[in-house]
Amino acid sequence: MRHRTNETKPLIVRLVIIAVLIILQIVWLVVLINDFIQYSVWLNIFMTIISFGIIIYLLDKNESPAYRLSWIVLLAISPIIGSLFYLYAGNKRPLSDMIERISRQDRYHKRNLSKVPNALGSLIRDNPRIGAIAKYVNDYAEMPVSAGVDVKYFPNGEAFMEPLIQDLKSAKSHIFLEFFIIEQGQMFDQIFDVLKQKAQEGVEVRLIYDDFGCLLRLPNDFVEQMEAFNIKALKFNPVRPVVSLVYNTRDHRKYIIIDNKIAYTGGLNIADEYINVVERFGYWKDTMIRIQGAAVWNISQMFLTMWNAYKSENSDDKKFIDQASLDESLTIIEENSASGYVQPFSDTPLDSEVIGENVYREILNTAERYVYIFTPYLIISYELQTAMTLAAKRGVDVRLMTPGIPDKKMVYRITRSFYRPLMESGIKIYEYTPGFLHAKSFVADDRVAIVGTLNLDYRSLYLHFETATLLYYHPEIKAIKDDFIQAQSVSKLIRLKHLRRSIVGRVIDALLRLLAPFV
Repeated sequence: MRHRTNETKPLIVRLVIIAVLIILQIVWLVVLINDFIQYSVWLNIFMTIISFGIIIYLLDKNESPAYRLSWIVLLAISPIIGSLFYLYAGNKRPLSDMIERISRQDRYHKRNLSKVPNALGSLIRDNPRIGAIAKYVNDYAEMPVSAGVDVKYFPNGEAFMEPLIQDLKSAKSHIFLEFFIIEQGQMFDQIFDVLKQKAQEGVEVRLIYDDFGCLLRLPNDFVEQMEAFNIKALKFNPVRPVVSLVYNTRDHRKYIIIDNKIAYTGGLNIADEYINVVERFGYWKDTMIRIQGAAVWNISQMFLTMWNAYKSENSDDKKFIDQASLDESLTIIEENSASGYVQPFSDTPLDSEVIGENVYREILNTAERYVYIFTPYLIISYELQTAMTLAAKRGVDVRLMTPGIPDKKMVYRITRSFYRPLMESGIKIYEYTPGFLHAKSFVADDRVAIVGTLNLDYRSLYLHFETATLLYYHPEIKAIKDDFIQAQSVSKLIRLKHLRRSIVGRVIDALLRLLAPFV
């Protein structure tokens, strides 16, 4: 594979071309407006009517009130710019071709999941209220609950690399990978050296990566480079400036599947900062889990749905089933001997069901003693904020941890603007002093936890393809709780005195909050 230094020039050329095309498109809009300036009165009347129509349309839509309010304010303040901007980039729905491709495959692959022994009934018998969370995910994400699943939690990127490499080397049938970011470096080399070797041995290796996430990190011909090593690759939603600015729909999922027996998933991408061999924003804390058992089939179906939507090879995907894991799970369910339950699921922007946010809210709603939360971004909806504050007001120990060193200064400022109302309700907020916290997890009452890719921001919860894994009464929940306590010991507890702002600062924060749904 070519060294990354040799690819710098093509990447720069690509970025320059993209920048020039976008600038030309903006200039064209400005010229168009200037040409009509002599008819400014009629133009203003016309665009005001358009903006009023868009406002009515937004009021009628069944989606995030914060998102709709932000657009309504922009349209009311500036009908011309607001209308043009909304018509050009305001529709958060994916392209119709994407909806049709993925939805068609989704319907097919959800039928495959009916073959997985479902432990939902057992969980509901153990605890009807916790079981209701699992039922919601089962019914609306159509992802079953598995029993007899081994889970190992990794509190940082360094901890999971050695087990991952050993598992990759053991692959006999196939390896599937799906990541938002892939960047060449030490982590990349360790993983891809094994992938190239396994592909040479006849193991089927498939890779999905997000083009926008890898825009500055991979060469444009990366798919062709992988083909030279017999690795099949898919670039998701390629960036095409001018043709479309609909970049909102991204594949933010991260996982590796090995022979449908083992899966790794969590917050890590493939780049050196995630395993701290290079430093960006101090120490980079992220988490992963290793899943072994029937629940891996849930994740396999997520991958195959996306893969077959764009690279269908008319193959029999049933060959990827690990029947032994399914049989073991069925035996455990029938004997009622489960020591915990596991439920990986996917959240998609293709429908109006905000599964990720609803699961987070339900964990808060069912909590009785504590809820501990890792999140890199705290740009939350009013509904999620209310769930957090109500939990604290009824006596639940709610603790949030955010980065001590941010990766995006503006997002960090918006995050901090949410602190005061949460803290005034009794929520404790910690900032991770050693560096940047990229983990995304909830753990509550030693009985339910979730680890995945879902950030607490609008983009993640409404616009991206995401994945997360729910654990119910699983022994590994304790490791997630212990990790939070350990991280808390090196973090700074935020006090209200730390949040004092000038009048100008309050105005800036208010304006940034208005922009939060666009961030």
